[in-house]
Amino acid sequence: MSKAVSLRTAIFGVLALALTVVVACGGTAPAEPATQSTSGDSSAQQAPAAQPQSQPQQQQPASQPSGQQQAQSQAPAPTAAAAQPVGMSDASTGGAAPTAVPEPTAAPAMTLGEPVQADLRVAITPPYAENLLGWRVGGTNQGILQPMQEALFQRDYQTWEAKPMLAESWSVSPDGKEWTINLRENVPFHHEEDTFGVSDFVFSFQLWSHPEANTGFGAFWDQILGPEGDDVRSFTTETLGQAATVTEVSDSEMVWNMNRPELWIPFYASEATTDPLIYSLDYWEKNGEAAYAESPVGTGPWRHVSYQQGAKLEYERAFDDHWRINPDFDTLTFFFAEEDLTRVAMLRAKEADIAEIPRELQGEIVDAGFAITQSTLPAFMVWVGIGGQYLEDKRNADDPNTNVLVRRAMNHAIDRDALNEAFFDNKMELMANTGWHPTDPSYDPAWEIPAYDPDLSRELLAEAGYGDSGPSVEFMSGKLVGVPELTEIAVPMISWLEDVGFSVEAQIGEFQPIRTRYRAREMNSVLWTHRTGFWPAGRNMRVYFVSPALAGAVFMYEDPITEDLFSRWQSSVDETERLNLMKEAGHYMYDQNATIPLGFLFAEFGINPEVIAEYSVNNSYFGGMKGHEYTRVVRQ
Repeated sequence: MSKAVSLRTAIFGVLALALTVVVACGGTAPAEPATQSTSGDSSAQQAPAAQPQSQPQQQQPASQPSGQQQAQSQAPAPTAAAAQPVGMSDASTGGAAPTAVPEPTAAPAMTLGEPVQADLRVAITPPYAENLLGWRVGGTNQGILQPMQEALFQRDYQTWEAKPMLAESWSVSPDGKEWTINLRENVPFHHEEDTFGVSDFVFSFQLWSHPEANTGFGAFWDQILGPEGDDVRSFTTETLGQAATVTEVSDSEMVWNMNRPELWIPFYASEATTDPLIYSLDYWEKNGEAAYAESPVGTGPWRHVSYQQGAKLEYERAFDDHWRINPDFDTLTFFFAEEDLTRVAMLRAKEADIAEIPRELQGEIVDAGFAITQSTLPAFMVWVGIGGQYLEDKRNADDPNTNVLVRRAMNHAIDRDALNEAFFDNKMELMANTGWHPTDPSYDPAWEIPAYDPDLSRELLAEAGYGDSGPSVEFMSGKLVGVPELTEIAVPMISWLEDVGFSVEAQIGEFQPIRTRYRAREMNSVLWTHRTGFWPAGRNMRVYFVSPALAGAVFMYEDPITEDLFSRWQSSVDETERLNLMKEAGHYMYDQNATIPLGFLFAEFGINPEVIAEYSVNNSYFGGMKGHEYTRVVRQ
């Protein structure tokens, strides 16, 4: 029996008994160490230099479904990933230089023939918090709203460059503080009583930065566009739809006079991030928040129909002629299915046309005549956060997580190769430094992936002053859409940590308690599994590795040195200076073992090729929640 099979079998035995409740300490016996190639230092293996990534082959059904032509039944072939997405550069990420006036996205050509069905059904891991007012839930939860709501900008998911959405063109002043943005005209909201304009943007910003918002970027938007003063937000102090920092030149042109320089507006205000969905001021003023939550509207190609919390969310095609694209399907339904095997069964029973399938179960799907489709660029970054690394106001000096020797011991206790083989079918690109992909300009190819070396871990704990009684930590894990394996990989990691001397209290279940605690900066002595999208290092720094003073959101690592580097980075408008500052921040965090990096994954979903002619999962971070206006139906 292979190591991967034995590890997976042992883990599923534990999961079957305990994953829905608190998992007791102890875990499974550790897997035998994987053989690792080393370079120089025997404690590490060399991270790959920035070069074209080799993708797993597109998996195809073993035999073609009856009654379908082969061209229809096969999933679309993946496009080769770019070696260096041009949009990962600092200027391209922001879209700030040169002044960008790109062409809108071309809609796919309509194919001939009658659709085999009118309804598109997608089975996904449930969002950890469901609410149809995205600003009240934040994070990945807003992905289920993106079919009906649009943003100012979008990203090209092969080059990562900024593209227009509700903003048609934009420019920025040399000091990075004044943005002029021209909006798309005559775009109706779904209630068809108003069209999108400047006041709707300002109102949306006021919701993103609302005092009760749970958005990841609420503090960021308040810092750049909000009124002066601590704990003063535009929603409560300014007229709805109006802000002192936003000049309305006309209903379709605005000038932002920002409180500080910011070059990445076309990134932070794009559909690629979690918060900047556009809301209708007119609909809010006529109906109120409660009605908006019950029956929300947007400008997107899908219109809300109904919602059953924990069960499903239904949309229908919004307009006969949407400005951006007309969906191939008449309706779109998300089915929320917590259990992996439930989503597998739904696809096999043809109750779902697209389903989120864990990578270790994808072979079963392919053998049954279905297909796996894959993104062209990595979509997810997976790692373990090491909590408690706060600035002095929240720091506990007795927390073992604040000791760099302990953090090094954690990193060398984890057998990344075994996790990759057992749970990800060796499709994970291992990561040397959380937040930095080899294609990022600030990445250093000299960084090394921590090698599995339990003896070294024990030596490091002894050096840190731990004898017979090792450090006590809590390990939390919850499922997130796109990487359903998060809770499963927690079990062997807990076991490996215990094997080298850690005492671990495990909490495996829902993700919402994790988010509640890290947002409150209450993760002292806690480790937790996490995933995010394929982002530039600057975005990862802002969200995960700075304090509330710099508009952080997760507070996974706070340090006076990185606080200074990031503050200087976001205030600079010189690309060379910014690059050097981001490199310095990366080196410092690498040396500090700030997290337990695991790897990058492509987005992969099971599809029924009898129904789906084309489905692009190039939508980083949101899994199968968005982009379905571009999904093509089989026609005959």
